Amino acid sequence: MNELTMYREADLPACAEIYVQAFNAPPLSYDFITIAKAERYLRAITLTPAFLGYTYWLNGEMAAFCFGKLDNYFECVMFEVEELAVVPQLHRSGIGSAVMELMETKLAGYGVSAINLNTSKNLPAYGFYLKNGYEEITENVALMKWLGA
Repeated sequence: MNELTMYREADLPACAEIYVQAFNAPPLSYDFITIAKAERYLRAITLTPAFLGYTYWLNGEMAAFCFGKLDNYFECVMFEVEELAVVPQLHRSGIGSAVMELMETKLAGYGVSAINLNTSKNLPAYGFYLKNGYEEITENVALMKWLGA
């Protein structure tokens, strides 16, 4: 059975494993993400006020997850995607799109008006989100300053 369920704390180890697999696999091939680092990072996201997470199950096994938070803006409520990861063997199988579609339906039922996210143009995620109907907001820009620490 395939289904999208609400994240439960007991899901954290499986989410961390999927995260490590997804981000350590090509094309990203990040070799610095360990299970311990992934668990610490993902746990911090779950402790964010207004956190909302989903897990996607395929034939009884977790195949993907999406973590984010609800943002109450003046004119609407938005969901901000923090992380989305799919088991690498299922990349390009439609699982990521299914997760987004099911999540969009659930969020709309909660009164969420929009989904917001950040990604890099040079990552496969950029094309994935465009393919799934997300639009680039060209008047926005992300800024960062390295502190040298």
